[in-house]
Amino acid sequence: MLQLLWGLFVLLLLTGACGVLASGDKIHPALLPLPLLAGSALLLYGFGILGALRAGAALVVLLLAAAWVAGLVKLRPAGFAKACRKALTTPGIALFLGGAAFLWVLFFVQQPMFTQWDEFTAWGLAPKMVVERGAFYVADPVNLKASFTYPATSLVTFLFQPFGVWSEWACLAALDTLALACVAAATALPRDRWYGGVLVFAAGVLLPYFFRDPTPGAYATQYVNAMADLPMAMLFGGTLCLYLGTGGRRGVFWLTALPLALLTLTKDICFAYGLIAAFVIGLDSLAWGKEPFPKRLVSAALPAGGLAVVVVAAFLSWSRYTAAVTPTADTAASVGSAGLSYGAVLTGGIKQLLGIGRDEKFAQIMAAMGDAFFTRRVCLLGGGALAVAAITLVAAAAWLASEKGPARRSVLVMHLGLGFCFGALYLFHLILYYYNFSDVEGLALKDYDRYLTPYYQAWMLAMLCQLARAARGKLGRGALGAAVAAVVAIFCWRGVPAAGFWTGADSLYTLRADVQERAGTMNTVLDWKDRVLVLSQGDDATRWYYYRYELTAQVVNGFGGFYGRLGETQDRWDSDFMNLVESENWTLYDYKAVCVPDTLVAYMAEKDCDYLLIDRADDYLEREFSPLFEGGLTADMPATLYHFEGEDAEVPFTVAAVAESEVQ
Repeated sequence: MLQLLWGLFVLLLLTGACGVLASGDKIHPALLPLPLLAGSALLLYGFGILGALRAGAALVVLLLAAAWVAGLVKLRPAGFAKACRKALTTPGIALFLGGAAFLWVLFFVQQPMFTQWDEFTAWGLAPKMVVERGAFYVADPVNLKASFTYPATSLVTFLFQPFGVWSEWACLAALDTLALACVAAATALPRDRWYGGVLVFAAGVLLPYFFRDPTPGAYATQYVNAMADLPMAMLFGGTLCLYLGTGGRRGVFWLTALPLALLTLTKDICFAYGLIAAFVIGLDSLAWGKEPFPKRLVSAALPAGGLAVVVVAAFLSWSRYTAAVTPTADTAASVGSAGLSYGAVLTGGIKQLLGIGRDEKFAQIMAAMGDAFFTRRVCLLGGGALAVAAITLVAAAAWLASEKGPARRSVLVMHLGLGFCFGALYLFHLILYYYNFSDVEGLALKDYDRYLTPYYQAWMLAMLCQLARAARGKLGRGALGAAVAAVVAIFCWRGVPAAGFWTGADSLYTLRADVQERAGTMNTVLDWKDRVLVLSQGDDATRWYYYRYELTAQVVNGFGGFYGRLGETQDRWDSDFMNLVESENWTLYDYKAVCVPDTLVAYMAEKDCDYLLIDRADDYLEREFSPLFEGGLTADMPATLYHFEGEDAEVPFTVAAVAESEVQ
């Protein structure tokens, strides 16, 4: 209940601050939730670098509360109430507040949990570590490598749960609140028109479903996942919409820098996204200028250059911070197993594109990328070519509905600029597939749709915003209604999920709940300083990653191959989890670790482990390893945590905790 009340309290503070800041009629209220949320996260970022996240959260709340106090003093209670009422009667603020509050209450009732693999390896684990530890996982890594994720999603999550009590549902609600703030920026139209505002907001909320390749009957995770894809897409599109809403006015233009900086801190590829946004904003500023071209060029280059500096500064600040607190090879800016620098990758990729020393693998990936643009589904309509065609139709409608002159140039320049940058980004992903993936994954274009759909989604949101801003006459309003109706109709025709954030997903949580229950028992004994090796015989890494996420301890990686099995020969490789097998059976396992009792004890000592958790045993463990364990082992034993007494102990492993469970 505390998490729910705090989330609603932060929403209330944001709404009041929007009303006060918009009371002078210098800025549209719907533009303010995004920069306020982004600015709060960036303030937390600064305190996080200093190691004082909780102090930063307190300051954010005080600043938002100060806006209320300033409003009450300056406007008097009646004026303050009028300002808030005026803000709430604009579609963007009303829909943002109503939608966010609805999701907070709904998620509190449903208690949704993470379901996707990468949420347990990085994107859900990172905010969990930040909330529970009160520090960036970089300086306090525990179970997460420094270079694994960027901090934006963790910062937004921490703002809504700064007390050290972690809730997955609150993390999901916080990220959805950010997404709705981005969509709200698109509703800030020249005149408050509920017709246009509601349509754009509805389309923006549906775009994550529109740009996907749904599996029939599957649970839709668009608004119930901690991955960076949704925040990345929404921040990219929302930043462009925020810029359009400011109209380039100097007094409010620089609000755009706040979500742009947060975008850069969302994911590694967002450095490119941030520079693209700065470039497109510069082009649009050039289109609106009335002076001779040389003066317009200078006038446009200065703000665009300033935004680019913000992007570079945000990117470098995180890189320098990670390098300073964890000066290891894991934090180096490198690509692929060869450890090439980004500069070397880009140079080599351009040479390959130009045919200079092109090898067969690159040629095959290039052919696959060319074919994928037309055949790989990235939206409900089909491939990327159809997605670009749909976006172009919306841009054409916006162009026709706009007044002749700068307004039309703005639509054309923004659309063509985003198209040009998409082409460059597409080629960049081609290079990444060559350098950063194995031959099998590269040729299969692994996660192709996931990498590209955020760009399509943001591009469409920006064009819908342009259309809504131009929709003044009957023709324009009709075009906007037709565009949104098409999105809704296609969604209803081909994309309505069987289940989503509005339904429960209990059947997906069976395995998770089992591991969570067992880990809860182990956590009564464990502390963050403890090092634990987890064994779950027959596991495919799923249970191992669940334990790595749930345990309040440092989970030690296992190994594959042979360890001390052939006399003096050691032939092993680092792994994440491991299954212990007999030498004659190792070929039956994808993840194999040929291990005998003495080598298990030696490995525990080598890795300075404090505990061994046997989640699931088998006949091999029972037969060969029982003498090492207090009370022996059985193939059907419950999950048991053993304390490691050391190599020289008569019984190296003594019972520390036992967790009974019906699920095996």
